[in-house]
Amino acid sequence: MSTKLEQPLAIVTVIVIVIVIVIGLPACAPTAEPAAESAEPAAPAEPPAAEEGFVSLFDGRTLDGWKRHEGLPGDNVGGKWEVVEGAIEGDQDPPGLGGFLITTGSYRDFVLRLEANLDYPVDSGVFLRVGEDGKSHQVTLDNRPDGDIGAIYLPWTQGMVQANPDGKQHFRSGEWNDLEVRIEGEPARIQFRVNGQLVTDFQHTEETTQGVPGEGSIALQIHPGQDWVEGNKARFRNLRIREL
Repeated sequence: MSTKLEQPLAIVTVIVIVIVIVIGLPACAPTAEPAAESAEPAAPAEPPAAEEGFVSLFDGRTLDGWKRHEGLPGDNVGGKWEVVEGAIEGDQDPPGLGGFLITTGSYRDFVLRLEANLDYPVDSGVFLRVGEDGKSHQVTLDNRPDGDIGAIYLPWTQGMVQANPDGKQHFRSGEWNDLEVRIEGEPARIQFRVNGQLVTDFQHTEETTQGVPGEGSIALQIHPGQDWVEGNKARFRNLRIREL
């Protein structure tokens, strides 16, 4: 029979044994499931596809492939053109005198895409099938009071053949705008888009296109005149062409 002293000792001994057993046992945390094999890493995204058939007209650094048109009348033989921050930038020079910057290449039927950023007020345009005397088709970029964006004007021949007073609602003054010009056929059909919106679709007749060459250079314009605000600029970049 146990004495009263032996009973507490037995209890203590049992407690010590339990503690030792508990400490020695491995943790009872649930075993983690084997990690699933990681999936193949995603392939890098393909770069945007190049515009099929388009060729750059401007390298973003120089005016190689461009020159000033020296065959225009009077106050149109002027203007200053330079490359600034990756864009062709034009200004009157000397004040009051403007002119054309033209491609050295000649084109007939084509789609021209470019970006334009015009201060206000600025009178400019894109000219198609430009001849040695400047006769051509102008798509107007008249960012000024009473000016049209996307009118069709034939300098030194018929003058205005298609007004477009509503075109300016799609043009953002002082910001970059995506422009697309398409000319095809003879008599030519001219289509013009501003920031994806078709604003001009004009079909010439033999009468309206009389005297304009069927092929020529492409021109950017600084318009002459005293309404040009000193310091204002016309800027163009990312010019590319697809011949049809």
